[in-house]
Amino acid sequence: MEFIQLVLLEGILLLCAGMIIFGGIWGTIAATVALSGINYLFHDATMFWQWETPMLAGGTVGMLLILIVGKTANKSKLVGGLVGGLSSLVLFGAFATPVIAIILWALVFGTGIIPKGSKNQMLWSFAPAFLRIILGLGWIIYGNLITI
Repeated sequence: MEFIQLVLLEGILLLCAGMIIFGGIWGTIAATVALSGINYLFHDATMFWQWETPMLAGGTVGMLLILIVGKTANKSKLVGGLVGGLSSLVLFGAFATPVIAIILWALVFGTGIIPKGSKNQMLWSFAPAFLRIILGLGWIIYGNLITI
């Protein structure tokens, strides 16, 4: 593959990860469809299903985990601002150095990183954001493996 194609592919994979982080379940569906398109372009019919089956299973498991963890974390009522705050910190961190990203994030969003409450509440409030980030990174890695 040429360098430009690799850069475009990584851009698409980063967009897929962003869709998962910011879109939740619908973003995971869109990212799975995008990865299916990449898989279709890179493989013939037999190899397509060899890569597609684990990807569809992983996407389904990821959506179920996002749903279950989101429902459990929503009981604490801390999730709304916290997930948005952490996601915006990741977005700013992708385009700026970490120190500038934290300063911009604090100025724009002003959401506290550590909420007041019990330790269990705090862990469940961070769980959906971390799950989305892990799932997004997993799709980036899987997308790179597809193109080998």
